[in-house]
Parts: sequence; C-alpha cells; structure tokens
Amino acid sequence: MKQVIKITEEQANKLKGKLFAKDSYFNPIQDNDNNWIISIEEMEKCEFEEFDFLKECEIIEYKPKITPLFI
Repeated sequence: MKQVIKITEEQANKLKGKLFAKDSYFNPIQDNDNNWIISIEEMEKCEFEEFDFLKECEIIEYKPKITPLFI
C-alpha cells in the first residue's frame, strides 16, 4: 500500500508550483476521498525550511481518484 501526506486545501494552494528541491515542484492532488495529498517523497526531499510543517502532517493510505468511463 502506498502512503501519502494528507494536507489541507489551504496548504495545497500554498504548495502548488513551489520548488521543494532543484528542478522539482510540489504537485498536490486530491485522492478518492477528496483529501488533498502530496507524496512522501516530496516531503522527504524538501530542501526548504518554510515547508517543515509537512513533517507534522498525517500519513494516510493512498486511494487513487476513480473517474467514470465514458463510452
């Protein structure tokens, strides 16, 4: 099971498009429960202290967004 970091919508908006390491940007997405999430790798590889709050966020199981098939 893949685990991810659960963040708030406000935190997601703050992280969108921000660098966490050289040439690497945060990419918050929503899971199937509409939780905002980032990968654990994004948090672990973050080189900037302003994002240290991510280390305190909850770790949850990743539930991919299920999208309906249109035929």
